Amino acid sequence: MSDFDEFLQRNRVFAANVDLARLAMPESMPERLPLVLVCADPRVEPAGFLGIGTGDAGVLRNTGGRVDGRVIEDIAFLAVRLGVRMDVAIVHHTQCGTGLLADPAFRRSFAERTGGDDAVLAERAVTDPAVTVRRDVEKLLADPLMTGEVLASVSGHVLRLETGLVETVVGTAAEPVAPARR
Repeated sequence: MSDFDEFLQRNRVFAANVDLARLAMPESMPERLPLVLVCADPRVEPAGFLGIGTGDAGVLRNTGGRVDGRVIEDIAFLAVRLGVRMDVAIVHHTQCGTGLLADPAFRRSFAERTGGDDAVLAERAVTDPAVTVRRDVEKLLADPLMTGEVLASVSGHVLRLETGLVETVVGTAAEPVAPARR
């Protein structure tokens, strides 16, 4: 029995109890949809620390919860596909494992093993989450794909694993004016 088999058993309980209407695509979407970008670290589960339930928000996860080209494309795709503007909350956290990428020896070894680019890997390091979340808010706002049709707002936060509390570092950083709906 694998670890995933336990999750499949939990899925049966979920399926027996879920409100299937929460899984269906609604006939009409709200104008805005919350989306949380967070680290893939299993200690950092937005359903737990933010109380997000099924259908409450979109969630994107990657190592470090960092904004990169793929995340930007995913946000744009979701906004266009669903016909909504996104309220994006970027959440970095303390004790992030990507901090190891700040160590040149580790980063060089990792780059050699994976074929990664040293400079790109160095940029992914989260050693001070308040600093990196601020940079990622700026990066998202500066991207040409993040028009008023896609982005409603962006904020930046830090989950402090020492306390379990989320601290807002950058409040609503942007609220672009959406073009008139046709």
